[in-house]
Amino acid sequence: MFNSALLNSILLTRPLLTRSSLTRFSLKSIADTMKMVSAYRRKQQGLFIISSVLVLLSIAAFTLTSVTVAVSDFQAVQDALGVTQERYLDTKKEMRNISSQLRTQPHNTVALGNTSIAHTIVSSVYHGSEAQTVKAFDITLHHAKSNTKVKQRFLRYPSLIKIPTTLQATTPDTHLTQWLFNRSASALVPTYFPLSVVASSCTDLDEATMHWINGDCELNKNDVEHSSSVNPMLLIIKNGHLTVLGGTSFYGVIILLSDDGIVYSATVKHGASINGALTSSHTITVQNDGALTYSPHVLRTLQQAPKLAKIIAVPGSWHAQF
Repeated sequence: MFNSALLNSILLTRPLLTRSSLTRFSLKSIADTMKMVSAYRRKQQGLFIISSVLVLLSIAAFTLTSVTVAVSDFQAVQDALGVTQERYLDTKKEMRNISSQLRTQPHNTVALGNTSIAHTIVSSVYHGSEAQTVKAFDITLHHAKSNTKVKQRFLRYPSLIKIPTTLQATTPDTHLTQWLFNRSASALVPTYFPLSVVASSCTDLDEATMHWINGDCELNKNDVEHSSSVNPMLLIIKNGHLTVLGGTSFYGVIILLSDDGIVYSATVKHGASINGALTSSHTITVQNDGALTYSPHVLRTLQQAPKLAKIIAVPGSWHAQF
């Protein structure tokens, strides 16, 4: 027979066992859920960190690429500017080379020093108030390896701007150098004349168009054997006496200058001659036992001598294109 007391005991104790089991199950589930949430959060944080790192790396890569491109472009620009500057300097150098040649020779005989540069020269002829010849040269240079092009105008004119007058050939003139060279006597120096030869005497004069002598000058036929009506000379004697020995023929202009207050002398011996002009800027004593012949033809020939020519760039005529 079934024991009711036992059954009641079982029924009373079973619910207690069930609630305890539920409590343990709930706590375990909550713990598992929290673990899952924590793991999910860590995963999300990890993904966020990774994403942030990737974004930062992308920004860094973009920045590095941009900087690299910028540096490369800057270097390319610098290289291009360097090449352009170098070719521009080459062109300027060639302009100086050509202009220096034009001082003494025709424009169609100019030789280029740089075969990468092409040139054109347009020449124009003018005449001054004293019939002196003045030439203008318009030079255009183009560098074949770039778009560099430069233009400049030059003027070639005689350093002997005016020839001595008949009065100056017989009478001292304190303004002589101003008339002849557009320079005061104190400002006139040997370097004013291209290819001038400076010496302290006239012994064995070199073959040259212009001589500047500081001191006494004694001329014999050997000293001036290269002087002629077609190849006259300009001879300036500073603070010295002049003596032309017999048998000596001088063609050109002799100028006596003085800044020391001494009265110097000019002596032309028998059989000697000066064809052109003997002039001075101060009072001198002249003893002429030979021949002093004023010759406009010789003076004009001297004025037009290529070795006495000067050349200058016309201000404002420089144009450059790159």
